[in-house]
Amino acid sequence: MTGLRELWNNMRIKTKILVMYLTILFISFVITFSVISVINSSYTKNEITNAGTQTVSALKGNLSLIFENVTQFSNLLYFDKNVQEVLRHVDNASIDPSIQKTIKQSLVNMILSGEYISSVMIIDSYHNSYSSYKMAPKTVSMDKLLEAEWYQKIADHRGNGFFMKGSEGVIEFYGDTPYITYVREIRDVNNYKPLAILLVTVNEETIRNYFNQVSDAQKNDFYIIDGKGEYIVAPKKDLGREDNRLVITQDIGIEDWKLAGLFQFDDITVLAPYYSTVVILIICINVIFVFFCSVMLTRFIFHPLKKVESHMMLVEQGQFVEMEVSQQKNEINNLKKGFNHMTTSIKNLIHKVKEEEQIIAKTELNLLQAQINPHFLYNTLDAVSALALMKDYDNCFKMTQALGRFYRNSLNSGLDFIKVKDEISCIESYLTILNIRYDNEIRTEIDVEEEVKECEILKLLLQPLVENAVHHGIKPKDGKGTISIRVFSDEDEIIFIVSDDGIGMSEEKIAEIMEGRSATGKSGFGLYNLMQRITLYHGIKQPVLIHSEMGNGTEVAVRVKRLDTRGDYWVD
Repeated sequence: MTGLRELWNNMRIKTKILVMYLTILFISFVITFSVISVINSSYTKNEITNAGTQTVSALKGNLSLIFENVTQFSNLLYFDKNVQEVLRHVDNASIDPSIQKTIKQSLVNMILSGEYISSVMIIDSYHNSYSSYKMAPKTVSMDKLLEAEWYQKIADHRGNGFFMKGSEGVIEFYGDTPYITYVREIRDVNNYKPLAILLVTVNEETIRNYFNQVSDAQKNDFYIIDGKGEYIVAPKKDLGREDNRLVITQDIGIEDWKLAGLFQFDDITVLAPYYSTVVILIICINVIFVFFCSVMLTRFIFHPLKKVESHMMLVEQGQFVEMEVSQQKNEINNLKKGFNHMTTSIKNLIHKVKEEEQIIAKTELNLLQAQINPHFLYNTLDAVSALALMKDYDNCFKMTQALGRFYRNSLNSGLDFIKVKDEISCIESYLTILNIRYDNEIRTEIDVEEEVKECEILKLLLQPLVENAVHHGIKPKDGKGTISIRVFSDEDEIIFIVSDDGIGMSEEKIAEIMEGRSATGKSGFGLYNLMQRITLYHGIKQPVLIHSEMGNGTEVAVRVKRLDTRGDYWVD
């Protein structure tokens, strides 16, 4: 293959033109004869389809008549006054001769009414059976009756009958003769109380005889299939896989059954009505291919330039895709090499600009974070001074220690990421300071999943959430309340949920915080800054979700990417 490609690339243009023309002319003739074959096949298929559809429709009518007659005969038996009367008086498992005689007479009348009915059976509520046959069964098993799926569900049909293949082994004929059964529950016409079950069997051979009257003459085959693809009436032979056949199906209106007809394609040629059309088509195809060949030859030299143009358009759309350069030494390849060098330079420049923008954005966020922390430090130091003046040395000592732990964890030697357990320790120190300031009226509940404690996250992730919960949720409500913190993993993310039982927020207030446009200029600023940091470091567009109801508290959920202890993204 490589040798042929090299031969083509080194071939003279005149030779290329000759080879291309001969190739396209050959393709034209192949397509022409293919079209003729398709037309022949299409015409034959349409003729067979029309004839087959009519045949299947006629058979469907005959089948529908059979099934409808079975249903009508069952209605006559269902509403037979004598049958109803004797079934009401069945009171034990022994067959009363007078009852049997009455039912037997009605069953004989029914089985003589239709040549396709092979047996009729009534099973009363004590499982006594009364039957009449054209073809006697080998066995009738009452044990299998109680286990049959249709017997368990027959009451759901509330007196309406249904057809099914066989009877799940309740009735078995000699030679395992296949059959179709119509099952119906007989109920008292006065009080609708179940009296018995009616089973009417139709020998499959009876239906097959209807099929044979058509299929034998035309070498076709017919069968009935259900919605699961299982045969109700099987074809005469295994269908196998044949290409020269056509299957036509129609719903017969019984359950989910379909009547299918298998028709063989004839090998005769029926092109006579289409000869003139084919001739005109051949001429048109050759004209089209000659024109196509001319267009191809005209654009042959400019095709490589067209590729360059397409790649330039991709660059214009922001897709820097390099062109494939062959080993040939010509102007086009030199142009491709220059283009690839240009796209590589532009990609490197864009990448460098993005890195610089990210560094600037991180610096701005760090400056904003640095503006938030001193405010907390000043308030805490004021509180420490006040405790010292009041000689409350215990709380003064606790607050000073908590403040030291808070800044030790939050500063983290200038690093942006700390472990989850250290972030929790930091927030516990923060809550200790707040509780000393607010007389221990803030209760906390912290639940951290064990497997995420060693994972690394952005530092000071929880502090703005807890600060908002205290100052804008609990503090306005007499300063008493509970803050709950839950941390758990969700696939490749860590979820932080901070909730409080404070005064809650309105939908307008939530929208202001999420969009960073708080009316006060301060409320929610720390949370908005947190969202920007998560988006910058993790690429998550909407990392924060706030749910709140006025008077019922607020819940804030934060999503971050899960990192391992080395700061790499965690992979399950």
